Amino acid sequence: ASQAIKAFGLDSADAGVAVDQMLQAVNTFALSADELPMALGIASRGAAAAKQSFSDTITAIGLVKNVVPGVERGATAVAVAMERLARVDTQQALRGIGVSVLEADGSFRSLLDILGDAAPALDKMSDSKRAKFLIDTFGEHALGGINAILTQMTTGVRGANGEILKGA
Repeated sequence: ASQAIKAFGLDSADAGVAVDQMLQAVNTFALSADELPMALGIASRGAAAAKQSFSDTITAIGLVKNVVPGVERGATAVAVAMERLARVDTQQALRGIGVSVLEADGSFRSLLDILGDAAPALDKMSDSKRAKFLIDTFGEHALGGINAILTQMTTGVRGANGEILKGA
């Protein structure tokens, strides 16, 4: 909790909520409690670059870790994808498929919302065009993580109550 508060600039009053979110992530995703410090530490650099919330970051890590083995690899994929959102060429590429990275006020949108909006356009692409677009846009180190998130947004993830949750 202490590391999350520092890394994400959370107020100490938010510690209880952060702990609850970490416990939920451990219960929902293929994450263990001992993996959280490394995962959050790695992903926090990308979250800081694109002003991503703690909640969105831990959810993205969990979605990736469900598919990509190794917490370091999964958290790196999330960090790289989030870092790329700050790049003008990434923003232009996503705008080219009708997806905005920024809100009207210039703040960053959630990576999960961006990928949710991009999914329909990506589904219309051939496999090779989709792979090229994702590598060019998010980089090779993020590709596995992006695909893991997109797949689970489509097929769904079992929530805490057993319901299947789909989309961002």
